[in-house]
Amino acid sequence: MEDNAELETFRRQWREEVSRRTKPSKPEPAHPKLSRSSAAPSSHFPPTRHEASERKDEEEDGGATSVDHGEIVHGVGHLSLGVSDEDAFHSRVPRSEPKSALEHFERAVEREAEGSLGDSLHHYRKAYRLDAAVDKTYRNKHFASLWKKTAQTPASSASAGSATTTQQPTDEPTILPTPELIASFAHLPIPQAEPVIENTPPPPCPIAKVPSEVLVEILRHVAVIDPAAFCRTALVCKRLAYHFANEQHIWKRLCQGSEFGFKAMHYSFACDIHGIPEYTLGPRYTPFPRSIPVQIPEPLSSWGEVFQMFPRIRFTGIYISTVNYTRPGAASVYQNTSWNSPIHIVTYYRYLRFYPDGTVIYLLSTVEPLEVVPYISQENLKAARAISQKQHHRQGPDAASAATDTVPPVAMGALKQAHRGRWRLAKPAPASDSSEEATQGDIISEYDSLPVKAQSTGEPDPRDLVIETEGVGPKYMYLLHLSLRSVSTHKPTNSNMTPPNPSKNTKLAWKGYWSYNKLTDDWAEFGLKNDRAFVFRRVRGWGMH
Repeated sequence: MEDNAELETFRRQWREEVSRRTKPSKPEPAHPKLSRSSAAPSSHFPPTRHEASERKDEEEDGGATSVDHGEIVHGVGHLSLGVSDEDAFHSRVPRSEPKSALEHFERAVEREAEGSLGDSLHHYRKAYRLDAAVDKTYRNKHFASLWKKTAQTPASSASAGSATTTQQPTDEPTILPTPELIASFAHLPIPQAEPVIENTPPPPCPIAKVPSEVLVEILRHVAVIDPAAFCRTALVCKRLAYHFANEQHIWKRLCQGSEFGFKAMHYSFACDIHGIPEYTLGPRYTPFPRSIPVQIPEPLSSWGEVFQMFPRIRFTGIYISTVNYTRPGAASVYQNTSWNSPIHIVTYYRYLRFYPDGTVIYLLSTVEPLEVVPYISQENLKAARAISQKQHHRQGPDAASAATDTVPPVAMGALKQAHRGRWRLAKPAPASDSSEEATQGDIISEYDSLPVKAQSTGEPDPRDLVIETEGVGPKYMYLLHLSLRSVSTHKPTNSNMTPPNPSKNTKLAWKGYWSYNKLTDDWAEFGLKNDRAFVFRRVRGWGMH
């Protein structure tokens, strides 16, 4: 009897404590229930706010960049793709091992930029063992010319100032603004190529005789096929640079199209986590529909700027987050001191590949991008899961095992851990008649800084991205809350230099990461202490229709 009385007393105290702890949470709305598509409703978020949403990224400038007319032409170098960007994840020719101290130091810097801190540390140690002053040699080789230019600039300006006091310049060139300079290219002919052999006729240039109407139509087809190739045409000659900057109907076609524009953006989930489409009776929202007249948002001045700056997911590559952290290793049992204990540098990667149909592939792996990125696709993911199920049930090989002939075992092993999912962007808030400050354009004008008005008024941030993926088991689901950002650029050391135009929509900053238990209706928060933002890298052949 005494035992039963003590047990009842313990139960009563436990119930009182549980009820006391749950009293403050009663007024709050209940956790979101799952629909038949095995996912939480898109309009609800976990009950707690993730600390990652308040964390400021180290690479952000912290201020909004002003939009200038003609700035799109200055940023052509960033829009165009170099060979290294297009071939970043394809097989490379094996490089020879560095021998000298300077070669080891250069390889260490390169590996550190790629995120492989372990390899970079290995090359740094070898470089300093061969030459203790290798860092000075590296600086003299790569930065000596820059130092000479910066040192000569004040001297040249001082000498120019003294010359102006003595005599007035006669032929001073006039500096035109960028829009006027581009407008002066309108009637220039397309120059012919230089002759292959000196004193011989130059090779023919048939495009030089093409009328402007036909030339613009060719550029429109090039833009629809690949916007990056359209951007590279501005580097060919002044005439094509004029058409690149002034043919706004081409940029409007890109913005309204479904190939790379905003018609392919989803502002509500278009499928479930497994990729099965969800059909709705009404038409899906798109910010710039073709059926009605549309206007350029107020802060922007051209459709080219809309295509660059308006929040948009890219399908021509992959978003990669490189995570590095250190942890102490176990000390040797034969040594009492801990000063020489090993320190492990851990590196892993998060991959996100988006598809225009609203699906996404999410992968967390320690395999480097060069070995796994070219093989991240829905077909290979399906084949990897089929092979995993065959091995689990110990069945014989079939047609699904044929994928191992083209996909390396390292990539196939990583794809077995990939998760399918779906994505959507936050629908921009409609413009208010009473308050013009909280319009959609005001949020875009603060594109590189966190929109304070959107937070204070409770309006959705058009840069927000919500991803729901499969969990570690059938009863779990992962929710990723990200935000589109721009890759920040370093300010030039010389004040006379024009700051480069940062690439837009090439970065996904963390705002939260949760796990949802479908059976118990509970949310669990993942810590993002060491995680960094996703950065976009283009892969050749991806997203081309």
